[in-house]
Amino acid sequence: MYAEHCKNLLEVENGIDRIELDLRRFISMNDIKNEYTYTKILSQLITCWAEVRIMKVLHELNAFTQIEIDSILQKRSATLQSKWEDSVKSAFTKAYTLNSTLPIGQQLNVVNQSRYIQIMDLIANDLSLSITLRNRIAHGQWRTALTSNLKSVSSTLTQQIIDENIVSLQLKKKIMIGLALIINDLAVSPATFERDFDKHYRLVAENKVNLHNRNYSDYRNKMILKYQRGLEKRRALETSQTIRLKNNWFTRIFKRFIILPATNTRYKQFGDMA
Repeated sequence: MYAEHCKNLLEVENGIDRIELDLRRFISMNDIKNEYTYTKILSQLITCWAEVRIMKVLHELNAFTQIEIDSILQKRSATLQSKWEDSVKSAFTKAYTLNSTLPIGQQLNVVNQSRYIQIMDLIANDLSLSITLRNRIAHGQWRTALTSNLKSVSSTLTQQIIDENIVSLQLKKKIMIGLALIINDLAVSPATFERDFDKHYRLVAENKVNLHNRNYSDYRNKMILKYQRGLEKRRALETSQTIRLKNNWFTRIFKRFIILPATNTRYKQFGDMA
């Protein structure tokens, strides 16, 4: 099944690339309507990516046994968030020979306990919000998000859906990529996990900072300005080419009737007419 999940992941990533390409074009053209629509499509696709990515982790060679995979996926209350969380718990339990009936964190040394907490916090705070917004979008709540019981409007989620943009979504995906790499290392090779954790987590932390500090308005204005400058250059080039073509036409006509020697029949005819 690993190869099948790789194929699915590749197709989702291709879909993300295509939507991002169109979305950047709509942003550059200041096409607000299509910009909003494609942002919602991108939001859903990126969380779809998270769903396929954890399936790839679970089926990685030498990562989890079939029994462990079944216990994660076939749990009655399984959600996308719980799949990620249970994958982390199972990977730590397997890597460090822990008792699965006891709290994971209490059985780890200080360093790995801190790592465990950091990973679970990423899932609870970053991945969870993306899942929540994706669920609202998947249920058609593209402009107004409702509460879980569908009886009232959630002003907080509504604003978060409206505020999503290509910059924040790309950074969220980078956070998920880093998180997936950490879990993958833990499941396949604890030694690699311990060696590379700080490197992977540093990238995750940097993207979290950028997520809160990047100004989308600045990005959007730069894209629009760049597009407008490109239009101006193309118009100037087209004008220059038009003038050049007209000049070439006039030159050809002038040479044809005036400049050529008197042996030219047309010149003679022109002279006779004069």
